[in-house]
Amino acid sequence: MSQDDKYKEIIQKEMAKLTKPVKLKVFTSKKSQPDGSFIRECQECNTFMTLLKVYEANSNGLLTIEELSIYDDPEFAKKYDVERVPTILFIGDDGREIIRYLAAPQGGEIQPFIQALFVFAGAPNYYEATIKQNLDRIPPSTIRVMLTNACPYCPSVATVANMFALASDGKIRTIIVDIMTNPDIGQYYDASGVPYTIINDNKTLVGMVGANEIFRALIGGNINVQY
Repeated sequence: MSQDDKYKEIIQKEMAKLTKPVKLKVFTSKKSQPDGSFIRECQECNTFMTLLKVYEANSNGLLTIEELSIYDDPEFAKKYDVERVPTILFIGDDGREIIRYLAAPQGGEIQPFIQALFVFAGAPNYYEATIKQNLDRIPPSTIRVMLTNACPYCPSVATVANMFALASDGKIRTIIVDIMTNPDIGQYYDASGVPYTIINDNKTLVGMVGANEIFRALIGGNINVQY
């Protein structure tokens, strides 16, 4: 069995456990044609959508992937400041962006992505009680997690960041960035290694960090919390 087949098998097995409906919005370079067909101008968008359709096809009909276009849906793209494709958005019922993926949910990033999907759909969140109890101490924040699919430590950091964002109902936003496919972002933040986590563009956490380190960076205090 090839590596791709193994990953597909993991996705099939895990997505079959989904019990509640959930919808994701995905921006691509899809462009409508006069004859009613469409093309996608970037090959990565085609690969991305093929991967996401595997998630959708194995979800018992509960996951909906809504493909939007930077060309055909420019106002929506402008509203959420979508400037590159492909981009996955987890958007709450109130319209707030909670999680943004500039990374394909494959390889080591399958499990963090699926966990985020399940919690987004209403599954329990291990960090919810602590985040909600301290939400007044946390300013509106953005957590950027720079990673690569080959990194063994990145999935753990991505999971914590995603769970924090979901527990905060959007007061915290997470952006997951694959710096191999978005090298300009990695260069801009001087991400010399991964995982590389930036809080509000002014606090940097290098390497493997846990929930406490990220929590302290968010509130600006050196405290321990129990989850």
